[in-house]
Amino acid sequence: MEFTRMKMTSMFEKPVEKKTYNWRFGKRSESKIEGINLELEKVTRRALQLSPVDFGVTCGLRTQHEQNQLRVQGKSQIKHSRHQDGMAVDVVAYEGSRITWDLDKYITIAQAFAEAARELNVIIRWGGAWTHYLNDNDAKAAHEAYVSLRKSQGRRPFIDGPHFEIPK
Repeated sequence: MEFTRMKMTSMFEKPVEKKTYNWRFGKRSESKIEGINLELEKVTRRALQLSPVDFGVTCGLRTQHEQNQLRVQGKSQIKHSRHQDGMAVDVVAYEGSRITWDLDKYITIAQAFAEAARELNVIIRWGGAWTHYLNDNDAKAAHEAYVSLRKSQGRRPFIDGPHFEIPK
């Protein structure tokens, strides 16, 4: 089921309809959200309402042991993660009842995070565009700019499409 919300951009402009979706987090996602920063939780929940792609939360808080294991597996490059401070979430995109790793789906989810972050005035960084906060950028443009920057530096981009965080 889809809902719309009217948004007035100024008193002289026509109202803009903002499409929302009736996605709900399951029990697993709810348990992963527990203990994260309240502002990040609000952005994550609002992003779910704004995203045309359904998603769940796979990681919120993380222990040092879990972080060390991810580094060994090459899934993280850092010793201390924002997850350990409750300032990051990882999500998984769904196509129907199946998980997808299609980057385009994560760009769509990132755009919903961008809209939620702007609406709630919370700075959000996405793992698909580490150098460009979503508050100031369209998700696809931020991703392309990050990839271009890394390539111009002769460096390989580290794309972590499922990751969203409140930066330090």
